[in-house]
Amino acid sequence: MKKSDNQFFKFEREVTSQDYQVLNQMLDYFRVSAFFENSTATQAFYAFGLKNSWQTLPQKVNTMVFGANAFDGQHSKEELMNGFWFEPEIVVSIANGRLQSNTVELDSILANHQQTHDIKRVQIKKIISETDWIQRVDDLIKNLNDVKSPIDKVVFGRQEMIELSEQNRASCLLQALRMQHNVYHVILKRENEIFVSATPERLVFVSQGEIQTAAVAGTTPRDRDPHRDRELGNSLLHSLKNQREHQFVVDSIKMKLEAITTQLNVPSKPILLQNKQVQHLYTPISGTLSANMSVKDLVDNLHPTPALGGVPQKEALQYIAQHEQQPRGLFAGPIGYATADNTGELVVGIRSMYCEQTRARLFAGAGIVAGSEAQQEYDETALKFKPMLQLLGELTHD
Repeated sequence: MKKSDNQFFKFEREVTSQDYQVLNQMLDYFRVSAFFENSTATQAFYAFGLKNSWQTLPQKVNTMVFGANAFDGQHSKEELMNGFWFEPEIVVSIANGRLQSNTVELDSILANHQQTHDIKRVQIKKIISETDWIQRVDDLIKNLNDVKSPIDKVVFGRQEMIELSEQNRASCLLQALRMQHNVYHVILKRENEIFVSATPERLVFVSQGEIQTAAVAGTTPRDRDPHRDRELGNSLLHSLKNQREHQFVVDSIKMKLEAITTQLNVPSKPILLQNKQVQHLYTPISGTLSANMSVKDLVDNLHPTPALGGVPQKEALQYIAQHEQQPRGLFAGPIGYATADNTGELVVGIRSMYCEQTRARLFAGAGIVAGSEAQQEYDETALKFKPMLQLLGELTHD
């Protein structure tokens, strides 16, 4: 073992397969815990225990914090869903086959938490959907088709309530979550509340003054047949409706970042971002941050993008608040980590699920513009529910 060069991480050694098993179990043991793994599975963080907490990402970070902001200011009846950030007692980083921690006592902590957990099989007892969603989207499309409409786009969400036979455990959720590839793996736990996300969408990554973000908007299914899969992707790349929806997001991010960067790279055309269930139009955007801009400043500036809210932002958010059946909470909100040296990565809490006791709630949204068709948008949201439904499916059988 050797001491890490990073002042925060005081302990370092090679990682073992046993480490993953024990760290996963520790997510259940601690009343407050978190897990964050990037979309390439090259860096993962575990966070355990509570030293300090905030409802929103703090302006100044003294060590390292993990958490999520709520999508907007609407009050949710679930405590976690109103936003929660915490400074952990124990942080573990795993990258390049190495394990690092902020405590030199990590090995003794791991030894004290070694235990055997059976996978708890969770049965889906009931799914309750929003039966009037298509009608509400039809009403929205009529508004957008009106030449006098002040709104160009609304990302309209729907939620599904699920009754389960057992309470989900964070360790079991993580094991199933890791079967979703080319996406971020995120878990935030507070007492009996768990928020889990297999999101493909990064809001922002900041390191040494350089920032990376992306526009992700426009969706089509995947197909097991490679030829049909390519056809679907090419059709998406040439879809005028999806290109228009995507360009709203690119233009908004570019406008917001031009004011707070000294250099900005925005490709002229999107490429495909392909996940297990769907493929998206994707434009990676990078730049150099102006001095004195914190991770929080960036998050506040960028969120919500038109991929989560709409255009114009104020009017779209008002429509969402008035016409979605219940507050989003952490759904589509920024979730991730930030450090004292102004490094951080936050993703968008989509392809996500909220769990409390034997209840779960799923969220999916679709970008509605003039010319949209309500049934197609419903089908798109059904695709976006699949990652979390498949995750629950992994927990229902061997």
